[in-house]
Amino acid sequence: MSYLQATAVSTIAFCSFGIELSINAQLTRKLNDASPLGPTIIAGGTLAFGGIVLACIVVSTLFASQLTNSSSPHLAILAVCIYSSFMISTSLLTAMSFALSSSVNVGVSYVATSLIFIGFAIFSNADASGVDLMFFLIVAQVVAVSFLAFSLLRHTQRLKGRSAVGYVKHTAQEAMIEIKTLLSYGTKQIAIVSTVTFAQWLIQRKIVFGDGGTSENAIYSVGNQIFNMMTFIPSILTPIIVTRLAAAGADVGRRRKIALRSLRLFSVVAVCACAAVFVGLRIGIPFLPARYAAAVETGLIASMAAAFQIIRAPFSLFFLSELKASREMASAAAGSLFMIIATSMFTQLNPNEGTMIRLLGCALQAVFLVSFFLFETRRNQTRQPLKTSP
Repeated sequence: MSYLQATAVSTIAFCSFGIELSINAQLTRKLNDASPLGPTIIAGGTLAFGGIVLACIVVSTLFASQLTNSSSPHLAILAVCIYSSFMISTSLLTAMSFALSSSVNVGVSYVATSLIFIGFAIFSNADASGVDLMFFLIVAQVVAVSFLAFSLLRHTQRLKGRSAVGYVKHTAQEAMIEIKTLLSYGTKQIAIVSTVTFAQWLIQRKIVFGDGGTSENAIYSVGNQIFNMMTFIPSILTPIIVTRLAAAGADVGRRRKIALRSLRLFSVVAVCACAAVFVGLRIGIPFLPARYAAAVETGLIASMAAAFQIIRAPFSLFFLSELKASREMASAAAGSLFMIIATSMFTQLNPNEGTMIRLLGCALQAVFLVSFFLFETRRNQTRQPLKTSP
């Protein structure tokens, strides 16, 4: 199941056009400017639908041969296609929820999805395959998407006393312009996200097709889930930081202070999350089969990798609020290239080796992005004329 998920995530990275980041930033700016949101919403829906179609084509052709290790290859392909489709829909609704200050619904949806899947997993037959579990997860995603869509509609109707119709007024020409804008930015996001996810997928493939097979990958997936849960935390705080950065406008000094103050908050979150993971692993792993004892070390390494991702979030949002993708692309490329090269040097990997490569790649991404932030903000400060006393 973990490998099927990794394949789906890689597919989404190639096919989602970066809508979660681009739409969030675009809607946030339009709300601050009191501009119509309709063109952006229509454009986002159009790109999401195109991404779903493209994802199904990619899975059925390019990734089909990678799913042969499943007991039911055809069902595996179908499961990945459906899961990818709902995840792209979730990305669109999540971006809109964050921008419209409805992030609490994203958290509720995330918790509900996890609880529903946990319920399926607990009460399912012990012989359930990874493909069976993927279909259970799809059911949970259907509930999540339905909840997000309904909650977003109700929230939009109440927003600032205006009806939903008032927010979605648009013309076809405006929608087409918005599609081109989002597609241009989204194309850059594809390059960012796809390189990162490809590196992670490559690590997992080296584990799955190694001597340990899916058994070793199950241990790696414990760390992978810890990484995913921890990196979800910054997304909850994203709308708050992006809104403040957008409100600062072109004042680079103020924007710099906001990012650095946010760094303190994110650093505390990272430390607390790592401590919680340490305690949770010590308590939870003994209840799993004996072979999962090795997952304690894997999980701790994964938590440190996620900590770097959390700490870099304020700097990422600093550039995101300006719709600048080049810095993110450069930092992601550096970290991903390192992970790809390091992974390629091994014929196979064990969970700790794979997670350590991921940790070093995340650390390199953070170092690059922080360097870009310091260079950019200091350069702009030096360009400002010095104030002289009268």
